[in-house]
Amino acid sequence: MQTAQPQAQLCWWLSRVLQVPEAALNVRQIAGDASPRRYFRVSLSAGSPATSSHVPGAGDSAITEQASPNELSEPPLVMSTDDETLIAASSPPSENNEAFLAVQKLLHRAGLTVPSLLASDLDSGFFLMEDFGDVLLSVRLTPATADNLYSQALGELSGLATIPCVDADLPVFDAQRIADELSVFPEWFLQKHLGLAQADPPSAIWQELLALLVSVFREQSQCVVHRDFHSRNIMCLADGRLGMIDFQDAVLGPVTYDPVSLLKDCYICWPRDDQLRWLGAYREQLMARGVKISGDAQAFVRQFDLVGLQRHLRVMGVFARLCLRDQKPDYLNDLPLVLDYVREALALYDAEPAVGAFSDWFEEAVMPKVASQHWYSGQRTDKY
Repeated sequence: MQTAQPQAQLCWWLSRVLQVPEAALNVRQIAGDASPRRYFRVSLSAGSPATSSHVPGAGDSAITEQASPNELSEPPLVMSTDDETLIAASSPPSENNEAFLAVQKLLHRAGLTVPSLLASDLDSGFFLMEDFGDVLLSVRLTPATADNLYSQALGELSGLATIPCVDADLPVFDAQRIADELSVFPEWFLQKHLGLAQADPPSAIWQELLALLVSVFREQSQCVVHRDFHSRNIMCLADGRLGMIDFQDAVLGPVTYDPVSLLKDCYICWPRDDQLRWLGAYREQLMARGVKISGDAQAFVRQFDLVGLQRHLRVMGVFARLCLRDQKPDYLNDLPLVLDYVREALALYDAEPAVGAFSDWFEEAVMPKVASQHWYSGQRTDKY
């Protein structure tokens, strides 16, 4: 866990970057996410002007990578003393910081709405970025606003999907990555959280399910995938745009992965009819933009559901790990919805042998243990 010392170092670095005394800085920690990163809103005290010639929100020239805290960004950054704020991040080396820089540049060049990166120090894990504000998409979503907001969000995704894969130096969502991600389900959810004596699914059942999921991932068009494109990683900007954050884990993977993150959100649930309506509109948009879609509309839905099965089995393990290892128990409150997504997908495709065998094992071996958990009521707890 990070101590107060990195914050003191961050303030010193900010004073150098902005060329103001540390005493002139207002640095306030704001809500973070599931990672060890910490975020701070930065402003200047009244009467403490910053000297600068660079305006936040500019193009790629705004990005300044620093080899050490002793090197100042060139040119210095503009910051007024009125209402202007920036976001500073303190991110440990475990958080894929080099990838954050590379993906930010890739998405910015593609015209997507991501925070401009104004200065960085990879050695210390410090970043200074454009401030997208505090309004998450999750706050704005209601039955009355959902159609418009999801249309906007899926429009951003279609821009992501049309980035040429050859332009993206990203990891591939291959069979090994799929298996590695799924490993957190038996380890953290079944064994460490539920305490099942036989934590691993029977080998033959697990391997058949894994082989099916790998084939579903591979048969789709591959594109740039955000990997966590959901209502808490999408910001509602003051000018009406939607901006994406937390994109450093981007990969090349199946075209239905990000729609799963958005439409089968782990924090908010919509009726399946709405999910499929939005998914169908997205498929049409992709085809209109030249993305090759394999199979018909029903095949696209199947791919969406089975990719969702992989994602949500993994998330069950991740949420259990966040509770047990990282002392973040609130994520258990989101497990019932994730569990519903898993059981829904299993029921929808129970006729497929690999899914049916896993579904039978899950209901017989896992659900009795789940039923005794304090976070499980047997009913959905989602908003809509």
